[in-house]
This record gives sequence, C-alpha cells and structure tokens, in this order.
Amino acid sequence: MNKINFSDTNKISQLFQQAVDKAIENHRQKGESIAISDEQRKVKIIPANEIPQAQSSNLSGHN
Repeated sequence: MNKINFSDTNKISQLFQQAVDKAIENHRQKGESIAISDEQRKVKIIPANEIPQAQSSNLSGHN
C-alpha cells in the first residue's frame, strides 16, 4: 500500500474526489439512487438513471 503525504492538501482533495466519483458511478451502475443537498440545503434524491456517467479518466486513480 502506498503511503500518503497528508500535508499535500491538493493531493488529499484529489484522492477524496476520486473516491466520491467512484462511489457515485458504482451507484449509477447498480441502479441505486443517491441523495444530495441542493442550494437551499434540502435533500434531493437522484434516481440512478439521472446520474450522469462519470468520465473514465476521473476514476482511474492515475494523474
């Protein structure tokens, strides 16, 4: 397992974004809805068929 330099905040943000993108894509592929909050902080359920397909380059884990 690779060690992560936690002082590199840009890299940490990038890794978290990749993890979120992958989780959302997994939900879309499995036909599972996701919940988000809108601008008014109200929860909105997004059906799987309305989740945009992720770009594969975002999910590769390599940059």
